[in-house]
Amino acid sequence: METVTDYQEIERYLRDPEGERDRFWMGPGVYWFDWREYDEDIVRCISESLPEGAQFRFEVRASALPRGVDILLEQSGVLSPIPYKPDRMDRDTTLKAVQALIAPDWQLRCFAPSLRSDTLGFCLLSGEEWRSLEEAFGTEVVARQFRPVGPESCMFGLCE
Repeated sequence: METVTDYQEIERYLRDPEGERDRFWMGPGVYWFDWREYDEDIVRCISESLPEGAQFRFEVRASALPRGVDILLEQSGVLSPIPYKPDRMDRDTTLKAVQALIAPDWQLRCFAPSLRSDTLGFCLLSGEEWRSLEEAFGTEVVARQFRPVGPESCMFGLCE
């Protein structure tokens, strides 16, 4: 049986979104994060989904702030906390911080058809693979289906 890569799954979906919808939604190339997901589990999932040389280190530490926990991401040997509000952690801040860490080599994108749900799909490819898809299908077409995660992204609806 032929192994299909995440890139090939996304390419197949972009060629025929209606025909491939159900198979793509259930496929291995989409990571589903629920609004109740622990932020450290999201960070772990993304790191472990990267090739071994691209994985990053992080720590979870108790915090005296009302949210009770900090997640620190390591970059160039330095651990820095994800900039949460004092009273809560939130999925959007977690995903944006991880995306900033892995960019430009890797891009996490929100599977747009899952927006306005309590469980959102995300796809992870190299920056080069996303550029290749944009060249083949057009930047707007790809972004309409797979929204880049960036500083202004509001995915789970808790953005201010």
